[in-house]
Amino acid sequence: ARAAAAAPVSTPAELVLARTRRNEGSPAARLKTLSYLDNVLARAEALAAGADEAVMLNNRGELACASAANLFWIAGDRLFTPALSCGVLNGIVRARVLAKAAALGAPTAVVATDARALEGAQAAFLTNSLIGVRPVASFEGRAFAPHDLVERLRAAL
Repeated sequence: ARAAAAAPVSTPAELVLARTRRNEGSPAARLKTLSYLDNVLARAEALAAGADEAVMLNNRGELACASAANLFWIAGDRLFTPALSCGVLNGIVRARVLAKAAALGAPTAVVATDARALEGAQAAFLTNSLIGVRPVASFEGRAFAPHDLVERLRAAL
């Protein structure tokens, strides 16, 4: 028997900042392996705080990812995501979002920055192959409004 594909999660995610860091220097940081203990611990922190997901910083204090997803945010007219050098998994959906954003004429930036970048964001979303594009409702209690670009990217994928 073949398992049915999981439906993309449509409920916006509540995010908190994890104390557990992502080791950007590890060769395994950019690979899908069974070595996800840090991610599991970060996810447990989020669930204990009543959130859906944890945003992980790397050892340099830069935004890296969520515990089980890539992270994007919109500030001004630009779509941002952490650089691969931050320890990010170069996910398939991440690459597709960057390509679709360019096709839609949305300026993009791949950056190394700290969590303060999310303070000035109008919107944020998570991506992975199971959830597709999942909007973020809040980060550390700061609410995000729905954003047209997030919806356009969800529809395009």
